Amino acid sequence: MTTIADNAHRPTPPSPTTPSPTTQSPNPKDSTMTTTLTHSDEITDPLAPTTRAGDASRQVTFRRLVASEWFKFRTVRTNVIALAGAAAAAIGFGALFSSLAGSDTGPDRLSQNALSLSLGGFTLSQIIIAILGVALVAGEYQTGLIRTWFGAAPNRLRVLAAKTTVYGGLVFVVAVAAAVVAFLAGQALLPASFTSLTLGSAGVLQALLGTAFYAAVIGVIGVGLGFLLRSTAAGAGAVVTMLMIAPLMVGLLPASISDPLGKILPSNAATAVQGIESNSELLSTGWGIVVLFAWVLAIVGGAAISLTRRDA
Repeated sequence: MTTIADNAHRPTPPSPTTPSPTTQSPNPKDSTMTTTLTHSDEITDPLAPTTRAGDASRQVTFRRLVASEWFKFRTVRTNVIALAGAAAAAIGFGALFSSLAGSDTGPDRLSQNALSLSLGGFTLSQIIIAILGVALVAGEYQTGLIRTWFGAAPNRLRVLAAKTTVYGGLVFVVAVAAAVVAFLAGQALLPASFTSLTLGSAGVLQALLGTAFYAAVIGVIGVGLGFLLRSTAAGAGAVVTMLMIAPLMVGLLPASISDPLGKILPSNAATAVQGIESNSELLSTGWGIVVLFAWVLAIVGGAAISLTRRDA
């Protein structure tokens, strides 16, 4: 029989108690898992990419777009060659026309104006400048580069403005230099029967700047046609029609229609801006500038509408 004394001397077994959470040692695997999940949550946070994309889009400024367009233009050899060819054509044909002035083989329409003879080569240069403007944009559509460009710069109107600014400004600078060289070369090659002009002669500065301004306008119009038509062949056809065929077709119309319509053609408006010729068939210099700006607004404005409504 077990007595109370025996129970008193028997050791008491420990009671099975549940360990307290505060005293349990942490499991290294649980700690690692917790850390990994937390890090994964930070990476897959949907707000983080949006914020970074927003910061990137805000960094695509107009100034950077202009710098990018200038870099693209000068690093493509064909662009540089084409623009240099337009300047060479203006100088070369101007010198040729001046040397043949007054002869049976010279250009009869310009044979009586020494200033027109020197700048006559821009008749061909304007075609080259306009088609190059078309190709700058249409080529990017045909290769798919324009999609990458719009992906990097989602504001399409800002891209349009950058392209027209770079190309128009570049053409103006090159055309001014070409016009000055063509003028000096042409005056040096004029026959003795013609009175040579100088840069300080009346009307010369207006003619040189007006020629360069018209070349820049034609270049911007070419860029606008590139965005509108997205095809180099179609754009080139539109350029030739507007600058070469339209004046001939308008001349076939009755005088009541051809006279007012002919005044607003780009080529005739350019002649008014240059101030080389003055007759009733031409606008004044001021209205000639307004007409050229209207052409730019119509074509580039149409390109802007097309960009906002059509996919790249």
